[in-house]
Amino acid sequence: MTTDDGPTREALEALIGDRIVGGSRLEPWSVMRCQLERSRASVIVKWRRRGAVRNSPRQIIVEHAALTFLQHIGVARGPRLLASDLDAGLLVLEDLAPRRPLDQQIRAAGVASAWPGLAAFVRTMGELAAQTSGRGAAFEACLIRSGASPSDTRIAEAQATLAMMRGLEGLGLSLGGPVETDLATAFATLQAPGPFQAFSNGDCEANNFLSEGGEGRLIDFEAANFRHALIDAAAIHVPGPAWLTVAGPSQSAELEQIYRTALATRLATADDDQVFGLGMAAACLTRACERFTRFPRLDDRPSGDASRLQMVSALEAAAEAASRHRRLPQLAGWAWRAGAWLRRRWPDADQDLERLGPYAPRVSA
Repeated sequence: MTTDDGPTREALEALIGDRIVGGSRLEPWSVMRCQLERSRASVIVKWRRRGAVRNSPRQIIVEHAALTFLQHIGVARGPRLLASDLDAGLLVLEDLAPRRPLDQQIRAAGVASAWPGLAAFVRTMGELAAQTSGRGAAFEACLIRSGASPSDTRIAEAQATLAMMRGLEGLGLSLGGPVETDLATAFATLQAPGPFQAFSNGDCEANNFLSEGGEGRLIDFEAANFRHALIDAAAIHVPGPAWLTVAGPSQSAELEQIYRTALATRLATADDDQVFGLGMAAACLTRACERFTRFPRLDDRPSGDASRLQMVSALEAAAEAASRHRRLPQLAGWAWRAGAWLRRRWPDADQDLERLGPYAPRVSA
């Protein structure tokens, strides 16, 4: 039996086949660490919290399928799946301690100290994509056996993003034909990835990478899917929810090269500057545009809200990355103009981003 506070000890011991002699809840998630008597090991237990936001039955099923897939093909980039009860919405996973979340390491010690972890993070992304390219059918089979059907939301996201951006034309952010052409090219590139189609945990951010001593593993496979590999790699350049900025231009270029080298070990197309450059520009610019759909909500927030500065940063970082690769120039130019427009509209967000430094955290009010 599983409740909002987790499975009962009796149910969990029956599933694991060992006696639990200690445990602690890892708040605020539906996760706990349990110490076992006979094996003298610890394990991680995840369960579906009834009625919780963003915690549908599908998430546990998809994570089960994802970890089964990785174990089946022999790719150790996440925790091992040790036991499961999908009817109860329950997974038992390998405990990856003493590895710690990369975002916590960056916040605590700064980028320089956390650099081995950052390098391991992008290398792991590249290796995971290289090792899973072309193996989508095997993942779909695992999904079906686990009780879920494949899903692809990218087309719907693209349509919603374009509709939102067109709706802002009245505010002085007209797209125009050349910009729309570039935007269509960006979405088409990501929706037809060809050899770049690879497995992703679905939320490849620093908080979902646990590292120690220059080695690490990904966690949180609840949204796992196959998609264009560079969608995850865009996190090298464009800040996600946790950050106002990510690496500076020189650092992001170095991290991108680490990622690209790992990707190219099994994916020769990654060595093609034009193909790789288009994919990276498309991933960065669409990531920024998708975040830009939050504009109406942020426009209603009070002056000084950190999410406003984050949006400016996302647009300008994406434009910088695309310009460096000399791809999608019309859309990159629009992103520069949109960032400048937001700086005028939100004087509180008109700041020198370089003064913030790499991986400046976003602090919610």
